Amino acid sequence: LPSPPSGPVLVRSELSWDPETLARSEWLRGLLSIPDDAAAPLWMSPVPEDAVGSYGAEAIEWIEGVERKTLRWWQRLAITRQLEHRQDGSLCHRDVFESTPRRAGKSVRLRGIMLWRMAFGETLFGETQTIMHTGSDVAICREIQRHAWRWADTNGWTVSRSNGKEAIESPAGDRWLVRAQDGVYGYDVCFGAVDEGWKVKPDTVSEGLEPATMERMSPQVHLTSTAHRRATSLMRGRLLSALTTTAPGLLLVWAAPQDADPGDEVVWKAASPFWSQDRRDMIAAKYAKALAGEVDPEADDLDPMEGFKAQYLNMWKLRALRVVRGAPVTSEEAWLTLTARRPDRAPDACGLESWFAKGVALGMAWKTDDGVVVEAHDYETVDLALIAAKASGFRGVVLVGQSLTTRPTVLGVRVKAMQMRTAGAVQGIERLIQDDAITHTGLDFLTDQVLGVRTQPGADGPRMVSNSRADAIKAVCWAAQACHAKTGKPRILTARPA
Repeated sequence: LPSPPSGPVLVRSELSWDPETLARSEWLRGLLSIPDDAAAPLWMSPVPEDAVGSYGAEAIEWIEGVERKTLRWWQRLAITRQLEHRQDGSLCHRDVFESTPRRAGKSVRLRGIMLWRMAFGETLFGETQTIMHTGSDVAICREIQRHAWRWADTNGWTVSRSNGKEAIESPAGDRWLVRAQDGVYGYDVCFGAVDEGWKVKPDTVSEGLEPATMERMSPQVHLTSTAHRRATSLMRGRLLSALTTTAPGLLLVWAAPQDADPGDEVVWKAASPFWSQDRRDMIAAKYAKALAGEVDPEADDLDPMEGFKAQYLNMWKLRALRVVRGAPVTSEEAWLTLTARRPDRAPDACGLESWFAKGVALGMAWKTDDGVVVEAHDYETVDLALIAAKASGFRGVVLVGQSLTTRPTVLGVRVKAMQMRTAGAVQGIERLIQDDAITHTGLDFLTDQVLGVRTQPGADGPRMVSNSRADAIKAVCWAAQACHAKTGKPRILTARPA
């Protein structure tokens, strides 16, 4: 059967903010008037048909007393939606997927829910609560819990502050445990919290937390994260599923649309669940630095503008991928862990290949003490790709696909003709990955090709079963191999008379 076409994600229309429909749920009516310092979510799940109320109002009042602060509008909305319940008192949402830009107040909202669950879980759900809290980094989870230690001490709860054993326990035996991703196994979990889930392994949830919630009373697994281009499939896969299918669970996302102008202040405000002059000034400063090409260490992204869009506009990289038969070169998780910073110097090797009339790929490679770092860019013509190679500071021999050496050009560049089957290049990249001999700078052009190609075993070696572009793979493969071998006698690519 033909594969479904790839392309932009078609989001379900019922995920849009709809006050008229939401007003049918009495417990939400007081939250439908959005304050000036807030914005409606870009996407939010509709109210379940079996919901008859929410514990939200009582929980918000209790959390505000513990935190000694008034919760923001978006936090009150999120808590109210998360605690929607059925006629028998059980919670409607087993899974909660929440995503906002940085510094929106996710930690306060998450800490409040976990403490409330410990305080009222026995009363409402009939069992002592075990809260399992993990995330991208134990230090981040510890910091969220640390702000509850004084309150817990004051109210007679037991606090363990030892590294790796952080925990709060109520007099009734309810526990809030902070654990590393590999330390969530072996517990009966009533509430699982995953913070900064973009960097969390899918198995931590699918094989650790979710099975641990079986046969609990009103269990929930709460995933929260800001967007990141190097996110694992955990957050991106679940977000894609929630946007395109009627999968159960609660979705709450504040973000800018994919076609939004990242420099528009109106877009900044609409993507921010909480807005203030201080936030506006911070985002303006971050945007100015991104325009200037300055990498933001907090964004942890090699591309300044992509890092800005992910961290402060919460723009996830989502697209419907075409499903094809055959084996991939590597898994998405494995490939995304191989990112490295681009060396601040001219590349040590360059490769050039085209893909029929779809474009020309320029592959560059740098030899470092930790192996070879590669990068690829897409150009419309050979000339533009060669200009880019020269602009990078490279003055060596460009490794060029055999068919390109016969094309006229206005540039005099030393080249060496290369011949390689596409399957051979794919196999070469696969070997470099398996040998830990290659890293990449994280740009989408090469990533899309590496993750998109598929092969099957054949009589004369692997054969291609996908028809997606692979010119960047060839160009990068040649450049990476050249970092470890000398090239032969070069030719000169010159202009041909008309």
